[in-house]
Amino acid sequence: MSSSDPNDKTQMWEDYVEEVRLVHRIPGIAVGMVCGSELAWFKGFGETQLGNRQAPDEHSIFRVASNTKTATATALMMLQESSMLSLDDPLLLYIPEFTSAAGIAGDLEDVTLRRMTAHYSGLTTEHPATDWDAPAFATMQTMIDRIDEVQMVIPPDSAWKYSNMAYGFLGEVISRLSGQPYEQFVEKEILDRLGMMQTVFDMASVVGLHQVIGYSQPAPGSETLRVAPYSELEGMNAAGQMMTNVADLTKWLAHIMRRGGDHGHRLFGDRSRREMLHPAYLDGDWTFGNCVGWRANRSGDRVYHGHGGGIHGFGTQTMFHAPFQTGVIVLINLWPNAISASLAQTLLDAVIEDWDEMPPAPTDVTHEIPASDESSKLREFEGVYFSEPGFWMRVTAVSDDELQFSGHEASAYLLHAPATAQLISDTTFKVSGNRGAGETFSIQDGEFRLGGFKYKLVGD
Repeated sequence: MSSSDPNDKTQMWEDYVEEVRLVHRIPGIAVGMVCGSELAWFKGFGETQLGNRQAPDEHSIFRVASNTKTATATALMMLQESSMLSLDDPLLLYIPEFTSAAGIAGDLEDVTLRRMTAHYSGLTTEHPATDWDAPAFATMQTMIDRIDEVQMVIPPDSAWKYSNMAYGFLGEVISRLSGQPYEQFVEKEILDRLGMMQTVFDMASVVGLHQVIGYSQPAPGSETLRVAPYSELEGMNAAGQMMTNVADLTKWLAHIMRRGGDHGHRLFGDRSRREMLHPAYLDGDWTFGNCVGWRANRSGDRVYHGHGGGIHGFGTQTMFHAPFQTGVIVLINLWPNAISASLAQTLLDAVIEDWDEMPPAPTDVTHEIPASDESSKLREFEGVYFSEPGFWMRVTAVSDDELQFSGHEASAYLLHAPATAQLISDTTFKVSGNRGAGETFSIQDGEFRLGGFKYKLVGD
């Protein structure tokens, strides 16, 4: 550590976060720095609701979206340690109805719990009943009733393919094995034991003093942020329904960073902890890895673990470096936003490397746009497309049978781009690469639906 005044460092961090907030027009941000089992530093920025002049505090409740998946994966590790399951078991063993799903790209028996936790199962991103545009999410009963529409669209282990649906079914595995609703198991066996008493699955539980209002990006032709709609995730609760705050997430990071000789509550032993944080899959250059419920990424010679999350009105990121027993929590009441992960990593780097100054706040990125094939018969589908709650994408015809997805200057957040889409019949295309890999869509009257999101043509 340097000899500079610690107060100077915290002021430097605060100035940086506030600059990021202003540059990216974010209503409010809550940031916590965890050291060991303690919340070593916290600061709230902006407002919990536009116009109320109330900055979030460590008890302000945000939806944390896909950070819920780390709790789901923890529940699975606990059940494995109790010999109730093995992560290498096929989903079919616990949800026999899955035999009716369509193994388009492989054998359904290869859809194992471990592959599902690490997003290498080949399953589609969303269940066919999911509608992010409405928004509306199916109950688990509906998901099971329509399981014949579920598809494995790329071979397991062939590529990373994010799947919220996979985690929905993992929640059902937990429910069936424990004999109680998924939410009840998590509350009793995880949250209560760690003292995370302000973490809930039901919005009605947080209406009041500590509620944070979430916002969506402006609609096309507007510059005004919109109050985000709220919808229960129902059968997808295990993928992203949790609501919590910096105070409780401090206990969450403290738990996963905790080693054998450390004091504090432990949900499973060191062996399970090591297995959970060990990458099940690595990308080609070993920069990123997917673990059991967590994602690992390299920063210099260090490996960080964490998880992001995004849902109508809220973007989140947790990130920690286990050897240093140090973690960062970033909660934002705007989604989509492209800043949660980079903000968390920058702050974690600044603490561990003991920076004396912060870098400039990141600005919007420039997206590379492919050249259009002017003779392509697919040029009628070209243009800028928008999907709620604020995703932009440019579609370009690059040949007579291929479209390319790229980003758009209106948003630095990329969901289904970059990727390519191959014409397979009439107006139907199959996606290669990124989140939509292996999935098909059809463009009709300037609209198409991909992975539960409806894209509409809004410009040239």
